[in-house]
Amino acid sequence: MKKGCGCLFGAIVLTVIIGAIVMYVLKPKWHDEYGQRFQDIAYGSRQHNTYDLYLPNEAEKNDSLALILYVHGGSWLGGDKAEHHGDCYTWVQKGYATATMNYSLLVEEGVSLLTMYDEIDACIRHIVSFASEKGVHIRQMAIAGTSAGGHLAMMYAYHHSHPLPLRFEAIKVGPADFRILFPYDENSKAEDVENFVFNCTGKRMKAKDFSKELLDSIKLLSSPVNYLNDSTALPAIFAYGEKDWLVKPDHYHALQAKYDSLGRSYELIVFPNSDHGLMQDKDCSERYENTLNAYCKKYFGY
Repeated sequence: MKKGCGCLFGAIVLTVIIGAIVMYVLKPKWHDEYGQRFQDIAYGSRQHNTYDLYLPNEAEKNDSLALILYVHGGSWLGGDKAEHHGDCYTWVQKGYATATMNYSLLVEEGVSLLTMYDEIDACIRHIVSFASEKGVHIRQMAIAGTSAGGHLAMMYAYHHSHPLPLRFEAIKVGPADFRILFPYDENSKAEDVENFVFNCTGKRMKAKDFSKELLDSIKLLSSPVNYLNDSTALPAIFAYGEKDWLVKPDHYHALQAKYDSLGRSYELIVFPNSDHGLMQDKDCSERYENTLNAYCKKYFGY
């Protein structure tokens, strides 16, 4: 998050850079037999308001077609929808519409997290409309995201209206509680505090007005765990790294405690040897894919 994150800022930028390198080194290839591909479709007027959509073969024949929408990571500062091309290619072959979206970033003027939540909604509505023009009717969906994208996906799932029935979510290393991600620092610069508050609320306020208690309440406004209740806690897959130094295990502990208290269904996959990239536990990666496959069949009905 731009300015106002103290020592985390450098680590976050490094994570964005590493993620970009991995994305391009491991760039998957598209084959036309997978389905239909539509790239860089604009869903809004801002620079990053685009998405890529993949429709399965004979999609028009499925009257209960499901969409899996991917929201990329990048610490709300960067990243790109191409991060999830491989996921889209995999699941469109299994008969699901898939999409990966870009969204406005905090480095852009006037953009806050609230902008991003609304853009997810606008993107979904555009996908439904665009697919309908192609004779394809999307009736239901799941939302998935990694890191910052996982946070945005959870916030959208728990604290926003949905144009389609949202059957489940699939979250990798998504920050669940901003009080954990951004601990209080009494030495923070006033400008950094003010920018942080704007990032969370979309409102400009003066740092002199903020106590630790008020800042914690503002952090809660951007914390997915704060919005979990009986009506919002949809079925979920959570994947976290036990050695993640950025999104620490306390985040999945918070989600786990809340889901357990509500008695709601979820699958928690902890990667015991992995950090934020979840790259050190092949068996856990396979378990995640198998669980996602089972969730699709159970909650989409095919």
